[in-house]
Parts: sequence; C-alpha cells; structure tokens
Amino acid sequence: MARNVAFAAIGLAALVCGSLSISEAAAQQRWPTKPIRIYTSTPGGPYDVIMRGMSVPLGQALGQPIIIENRTGGSFIPLADACAHAVPDGHTLCTSDSFAQSLNPLLFSRLPYDPDKDFTPIIFIGALNSGVLVNADLPVKNIQDLLAQAKAKPGRFSFATAGPASNSNLYVEYLRKEKGISFLNVPYKSFPQGMSAAIAGEVNIAMFAIGQALAQAKNGKVRVIAVSSPQRSIFAPDIPTLSEAGVDVAINTWIGMMGPAGIPRETVMRLNSEFKKLLADKSIMDKYVMGQGFEPTPPSGGSPEELAAFIKADQSNYAKVVKIVGLKPE
Repeated sequence: MARNVAFAAIGLAALVCGSLSISEAAAQQRWPTKPIRIYTSTPGGPYDVIMRGMSVPLGQALGQPIIIENRTGGSFIPLADACAHAVPDGHTLCTSDSFAQSLNPLLFSRLPYDPDKDFTPIIFIGALNSGVLVNADLPVKNIQDLLAQAKAKPGRFSFATAGPASNSNLYVEYLRKEKGISFLNVPYKSFPQGMSAAIAGEVNIAMFAIGQALAQAKNGKVRVIAVSSPQRSIFAPDIPTLSEAGVDVAINTWIGMMGPAGIPRETVMRLNSEFKKLLADKSIMDKYVMGQGFEPTPPSGGSPEELAAFIKADQSNYAKVVKIVGLKPE
C-alpha cells in the first residue's frame, strides 16, 4: 500500500511540474509489463548472436524475459517492416543497419516503411568494417601501390564483388567513376565465395569482414592491405585505411537498436541506459560484439540523438556513392 502511494506521489509531482503527461507518467510506472520482443535477422548470424548474448542480462535488468525473433528476407525489409509497424510501447525493439536505414531507400522505389519517420533510435552498438585482401602472389606492396598500378593499367587486376549493393561493388565502381581507377569487376554470389576465389588465386582482390580476413591471412595465401573504416581498425591498428590512400568514402555496415516511432522518451532512455551498461561490460563486448567482428567505433554506447545523427550522415554517404555509381531503384 505504501509503495503504491509513493508511486502515485511521484507521478502527481511530475504532472504538477509539467514534465510528464498522464499517459507518460503511467507508462513510466508500468513499463515493462510483459516480455520484450527483439526482431533481428538470420538465425546464427552476427546480429542474432549479439542479441542472444545480451538477452539474459538485459532481461534481468528490466525484470522481464527478452524474446529474440528472427525475421529473415531480402535486404532486411521484412525485419524493418515488422519493427516499424509494432505497437510503440517499448515492448518491441529491433536491430537495424545500413541496409534498412540507408541503402534500401536508394535501391527500392517503394518500401513498406519510412526510415526517417517510422523508427525510434535507441543506441548504436558497433560497426562491421571490411579488409581489402589480395592474393599473396600479387606483386603490390600496399594499398597505395595497388591503386597506382590499377590506375596506370586499367583492368589488370581482378576484384571479386558480391552483388550491386555490396560494399565491394560500390567501392570498385566508385573508384572507376570518381577516381579513374579500373579493376576487372568479377561478380560472385556471396562474400565467402569471393574470398575463396582470392585465396585460390582465381581473382586478385576481395573484401571481407576484417576479423575473418585477418584469420584467412594467417595461412599465408592472402594479405590484408587496407581496412574500410574511417579510422584504423581495433583488430589491425598497423593496417592503413582506404581513406589514408585517398578513397574519401567509407562503406561499412553497422548494428544499432531501434524501435517503432512513438516510444515514450522515458522508456527510450531506460533502454539506452541498460544497453550502455552491456556495452561497457568487457566480457559481453569481447565475446558477443567484437567476437562477431563488430568494433565499438563512435557513436557506440552513445545517446539516441547520436545514433540519429549517425544515420543521417550514413544516408548522405550512401546517397553520394549510389549517385556516382549509378545504381537505379527497382
């Protein structure tokens, strides 16, 4: 009884001060009242592993179970659609990334969701940066040498790509159209196929997530000569970035937490706070985030506003690249 009176007094004080509406005060007292569902993508994929690794401590902190639900499908559209149209009460969240927020609006003339209006940013988790790997027999010293030779002799070097919207294809076409550096573009169905081709010597160059690229380099059949991140990778601080070689765009994917538009501010900030604690836990970061190849680059662990600003910059970056490359929406 005393506890209920105390809650009522807190809510009344907030209303008197004008800081909360009646509905917001009620939501703050009650949330969460049931299990929290998090939509993510492919079972066993990096987003899924990260969310399942965080689900138990997050559930303990919030006092409700966390249910991870996989929504698979092309370009993350079913996942984003389900999240965008969920009830905005803080009981449904989702992972999001560069495809859902930045690339899809440029690749599809019609989407079942609006990336600018249908989501509530919560927190940025990390970026998945790529390594540029070359076959060990390729006679180049470093990334600057590779770009210089490719510019001097167009089409001399073959570069494995993985579909029109892949970062490998976007880089190859951007370099050709913006920098006058031409590689022989060899399309594969997936990044692993392209990497395997580079290892086997079928192509000269490929791109792959930096952690796995470095693991493959240990066998001596490939070398990693650059990373795609704006700053040097935590995994490979001695390897230069593409930007250091004069490539003035960074094309990477990332993972962030979102919810449908309209989640009460108090709930958003509570979620942000709890996820921030998880990202500050070294055991969780090492095993589930960095263990999946993601790096805590800025604005990892930041505010919802920092995630929103990051997405705007990411959208602008992709719009620039897609325009130069000439991809047309379907």
